[in-house]
Amino acid sequence: MDQKDSQVHFLEIDPTREQQWQALSLNIQTWFARSAEAGAKEVVSEPGITWTSEHLAISSVNPLQIGDQLDRALNWYRRQHPLEGAICWYVTSAPPGDLAARLFARGFEPNWQPHWMWCKLRDLSNQHSHSPSFDIQIVEDEPAGQVNDLPYYPANQSKARAALHRMYPRHVRSLAAAQQDQVVGRCVLNVTTGEWGIAGLFAMAVIPAARNQGIGTALAWESCNLARQMGCHHVMLNATPMGEPVYRRVGFQSMGYSPSWYLRTKTLAAPPLANNQVLFLEAVGRGDLIALDELGKHVENRFLSDPLPNGLTPLDIAVHCRQPASVDWLVSREVPLDLLSAWDIGWKERVHLLLIEQPELVNIQRGEGQLTPLHIAVQRDDIELAKILLTVPNNLDLKDSEFKATALGWAQYFQRREITALIEQHHANQNKPDH
Repeated sequence: MDQKDSQVHFLEIDPTREQQWQALSLNIQTWFARSAEAGAKEVVSEPGITWTSEHLAISSVNPLQIGDQLDRALNWYRRQHPLEGAICWYVTSAPPGDLAARLFARGFEPNWQPHWMWCKLRDLSNQHSHSPSFDIQIVEDEPAGQVNDLPYYPANQSKARAALHRMYPRHVRSLAAAQQDQVVGRCVLNVTTGEWGIAGLFAMAVIPAARNQGIGTALAWESCNLARQMGCHHVMLNATPMGEPVYRRVGFQSMGYSPSWYLRTKTLAAPPLANNQVLFLEAVGRGDLIALDELGKHVENRFLSDPLPNGLTPLDIAVHCRQPASVDWLVSREVPLDLLSAWDIGWKERVHLLLIEQPELVNIQRGEGQLTPLHIAVQRDDIELAKILLTVPNNLDLKDSEFKATALGWAQYFQRREITALIEQHHANQNKPDH
């Protein structure tokens, strides 16, 4: 299928934005399904939603059905042995407002924001030159010289990758970059056909030792050129921050961001919440005060503030869903308001008051990573938040649980120069003799 097949049809050359999202959604769901089938794993599809052992893709939401659909998906995941977590993707431009509330109530937690990018192949340059130090070829099976430190290509999945090519030889194509007979980069092209047919670029990876040599750019261009030879008019992908400039050089443009959520194995292993608890959490995420007043009568007081199996509290859900009315409702029932929750819901003046009344809040460590508010400010590069936090004494010796680093260590590592200077000045002031 390297040459254009006149019997195969693809998405038109100048689609609308709605058609682009429709094509993107179909390609992603097809990729998840094909990958699962190649690994001899089940695929479940219902209107607007598809799930496999690793992914749950939502392309449309029927408010009368989505709750039951999510419950069926969760029950399916709980029946799998061994239990495996899953990523939930919303593969259309903007999700309905209460989808996040429904997902959080059932054990999902926030994940990264996929950045979808799109390349119109008519704008692809006709030639691309790359360094002669590496060679790029189309591979039909696991290439010789496969290395262990290539992301997305673990050795224990090599049989499934080979099966994927055998099952879909005309629709799944792999490219590999080699240096001195060693594979240093790979990617996969997933092709859908018909009215919404496009190519999707997946699993782009370059080993750390071979980065910044143009290998990713060459792989992306060769993939797009192959798609063009096959008759495709468009290629889409999900870009990481590191990959985005690479793809822009090839000709990809941003389509925008969409949310994703994660379902942890430990959450699946925990007993599911009772139905009234799920409904209560949905009401928190929707800001439905009438429902909260009624459902709140049927949940224990500790449920209002205790962490759920996914690590979130009802207050966290209210903040993530941008529902200040729910935050107020919870705080009025003696749920403690922390600095970050107040900040993220937009109550900046409340943060000042909290620091005056309870300056010790600045040193509270939260979550699995045991991060202080200052760690979070560094992570976000939020200079305004850092300045406010540093208006009271901070315990700058506190370290996170994963990297065992202080907030200053984080600032130096992430090269947050302005925040680094603020923390160093605060440390100097705290250690003056009059302190």
